[in-house]
Amino acid sequence: MKTNTSYYKDIVSLLKGLKTVTPLSSDFHIHKFSDTPNTWIKETSIFRSNTYSIILLTKGEAKYKIGLSEYHITSGSLYFQAPQHLRYYNRLSDWEGYVIVFMDPFFENHPTLKQLVTQFEGFKIISNVVIPLEAGLLSETEAMFEHLYRISYSNSVMRFEKAKALLELILLQSKEHYQRLYQNQNTSKQHRIVKQFEQIVEEHLYQLTHGDIERQLSISEIAERININATYLGEVLKKVTGKTPKEILSDRIILEARSLLNNTDMAINEVAYLLQFQDPSNFTKFFKLKTGISPSKYRK
Repeated sequence: MKTNTSYYKDIVSLLKGLKTVTPLSSDFHIHKFSDTPNTWIKETSIFRSNTYSIILLTKGEAKYKIGLSEYHITSGSLYFQAPQHLRYYNRLSDWEGYVIVFMDPFFENHPTLKQLVTQFEGFKIISNVVIPLEAGLLSETEAMFEHLYRISYSNSVMRFEKAKALLELILLQSKEHYQRLYQNQNTSKQHRIVKQFEQIVEEHLYQLTHGDIERQLSISEIAERININATYLGEVLKKVTGKTPKEILSDRIILEARSLLNNTDMAINEVAYLLQFQDPSNFTKFFKLKTGISPSKYRK
């Protein structure tokens, strides 16, 4: 079954779903948190969006879940989201800062910007997505976001072309900060195996929910892709994460199921088939075992 499950398919539906502001255009938008109305959602359900986001949090605190990773984001954080990311946030205190949202068409005819977006590690499906900024860097970065904000809301006929240039500058600086923080991290062999496992699982779920593949991967197949045996994979994951490969994969499937039930009109049996359960009753049993509630009751 071929279906598109990017639950917020564009900027308009994303900002409407989060109850924020009207977008500047169909493929690019920026606003300050102070621009958003009081209806803005404090805590989301799990969701996907066909958009890229860059958020500068100058004040506030949040709990974020992006794919299999959880983040505690605090003041002075720059963080990133991409279409492949399954997302959730809980705003723990009032936020100040900026949100940039854009889509593929915005950079499609801008080769340098396109290369920066497609190659930037912060937009990868498994990566550290948060850059903590010390005071000096925060001030410099905030000035760049403010410049982009003012240009975007100006009357200039070239405002979106200028916005592309400023976004390119922001991404260049972000790339520099990212490499300084993460490029030279020495991770153990076991942690590399965990990251490889998570990468494969995230890519697999993304393909699964977009109808690009027709069955769930087995743990043995995942181990084979990492070039290790399934027993050793299980030992490593249990030691590093405290969970077995099956538990991690099951948890991730449940996240996807919850997102589909929350954010689409798909019937429960359609969700089951999309996630490659051959029998919807098996999906219901699996969901209830993991969550303590049936899919139908969860949706209500």
